[in-house]
Amino acid sequence: MIKHASLGSIVAVLGCSIGAPDAKAEPLLFIVSYHNVDYAKTACDYLSSMQKSGFGRLDEESIAGVTECKSVRDTRDFGRQLENSLIDALAVEPLCGGVTVIRDPHPEYDGGGFSKENFAIKQSKPHWDLHLDYRPGTKAFGWTLFFNKPGMKPDGAIVNGEGIASKAASQICTVASGRGATIR
Repeated sequence: MIKHASLGSIVAVLGCSIGAPDAKAEPLLFIVSYHNVDYAKTACDYLSSMQKSGFGRLDEESIAGVTECKSVRDTRDFGRQLENSLIDALAVEPLCGGVTVIRDPHPEYDGGGFSKENFAIKQSKPHWDLHLDYRPGTKAFGWTLFFNKPGMKPDGAIVNGEGIASKAASQICTVASGRGATIR
């Protein structure tokens, strides 16, 4: 059974995690590019269709998002920029000490198909998959963590939150490192 917990903007929940995978093992966190870069494209496509259709009024953030989306040739680039921003924040966040972060490349955007090395690691070790949800026109974004047993078998709760890179980094590492409460 999958449980769902949302960190959102609730600071008090920062001290929680979902059943630490293995206290002795170094936590593994895969940044799932095939979700992240495609999500950015979908978010931009949605805003563009809203603007073209004329249904509803776009707020200031959405108008800024449309402008931002039109500023690049490939809107998937925003997903990669978001990944890079978060990776920078994870690298300097003390709560991330001992957490190994691996980018799982997008098979087409990065070329070369899926990573055989990452697949082998996921088959043999427990790990977290991290999905990032780009929001055009803002520095805030959504994130979701999925815990998997070896063999890429989902196990436990799905945890999500939102914020800017520095806030998300501390929340994500609190969960991945098992430094918070156990949710059952």
